Amino acid sequence: MPSSAPSFPPFTPYVQHNRTPLPPRSNSRPLPASVSRILPFLFLGPVSATSNGPFLTSAHVTHILSIGKSPAPNPTAAAITYHRLGLLDKASADMAAVVAQSVAIIDAVERDGGVVLVHCSAAISRSLAVVAAYLMLRRGKTLRAALEELTRGGAVVAPNAGFLRQLGAMEESGVGGKATVEVGEGELEGTRRVGDVLGKAGVDE
Repeated sequence: MPSSAPSFPPFTPYVQHNRTPLPPRSNSRPLPASVSRILPFLFLGPVSATSNGPFLTSAHVTHILSIGKSPAPNPTAAAITYHRLGLLDKASADMAAVVAQSVAIIDAVERDGGVVLVHCSAAISRSLAVVAAYLMLRRGKTLRAALEELTRGGAVVAPNAGFLRQLGAMEESGVGGKATVEVGEGELEGTRRVGDVLGKAGVDE
């Protein structure tokens, strides 16, 4: 675990931006099996999605946010803006700084009317934890609600235990003032089953 409590960005009420409506995605191009659309302008996927030209084009992706994993070469995506933030998928890794930078990038993409793909290697731990933090900080979700929303979007929710504990600490310091998902020392290591995580969630009063 990090040696001190992570310092996450403050919770900010969501403000609807006047975005230019995006052209509809072609029905003939379904999302790649491993990519999830979490919000109209926010996709979550593995590194392989960064080289999927048809997906990037049909989804109108303007930004790629790489969490601890360099995007795959994609010579057809010259117009895409790339952001890379370093983060190891280890329980001892402090994700607070990466969350703060990621939230600022996602905020800017939404404000400017863009579309962002957030990815790591497999989109189950690092990038997923970052998107969960965004949903909590900007959309007012509890940790449990954020994980459930990601699951409904088709994501495989398997953050490492350290990330999950840090998200829980963030939740306790902001939304609701108490954790809705409890993870003890050593839990989830090597298993990472979302049912085990959500099964420990508390009930909001």
